[in-house]
Amino acid sequence: MRFVIFSLILVSSGCVVVNGGQEAVKTVWGSSTRALEKARASASTKVYDKGYWDVFRAAVKAAGKKDYTIFKRDEVKGYMVIMNIRGSVNTTEVGVFFVELGETQTRVEISSLSTNARRIAAKNLFHLLDIDFGLASPDQEPPVENITDAQVRQTNQPSMNY
Repeated sequence: MRFVIFSLILVSSGCVVVNGGQEAVKTVWGSSTRALEKARASASTKVYDKGYWDVFRAAVKAAGKKDYTIFKRDEVKGYMVIMNIRGSVNTTEVGVFFVELGETQTRVEISSLSTNARRIAAKNLFHLLDIDFGLASPDQEPPVENITDAQVRQTNQPSMNY
């Protein structure tokens, strides 16, 4: 009887360790988004008057146009992790998060532990999304490289000067 009770305790505590340790394993393996989630506090954000799926698909297309590597993506949880941002180390991760604000409004949040990678990715992705949604002309130059956080954070502005 003691063996059965001990076995149940051992098995159930093992499950707790495995489930609780998943994030630790992901961090070691390199597929955790926890750091990018925390960096969302200082993310570059922009709101589009488009549905969630339209914005998500357009962002994937924009990442492809810039030759970014989509390291990880989850449409249901609303994020993708991109790398290979020119001007930063090619393994620097940038998180692109999508928040559905309503049926026809979606916020895009771009975060990274690298301020430089975040700014470059935000400039490029927002510019390509603006073009895709008819908010900017394809021949219009994107904003300068050294945009400030305040300029990028302008959301809900019809003139997309970031």
